Amino acid sequence: MALFSLNLNRPELQLGEVLIPWVVVVGTFGFLAAWLLVAIMERTGLSRYVWHLPLFFLALVVLLSSVMGIFFQP
Repeated sequence: MALFSLNLNRPELQLGEVLIPWVVVVGTFGFLAAWLLVAIMERTGLSRYVWHLPLFFLALVVLLSSVMGIFFQP
């Protein structure tokens, strides 16, 4: 666990010779989580209760990225 926390303590992640900012990683995971949640909502029919689905998706991306960023802050 200590090795994992040492890697997360940096402001960017190193992937070979490329440094990737931490906010890009968190934003990508937030986008994927929101995409999965909206896909489940569409599959179950719950998306019909949402007034504007693209706006709801954008709000989910921001919310989930923020929550992930708070919990896994470098």
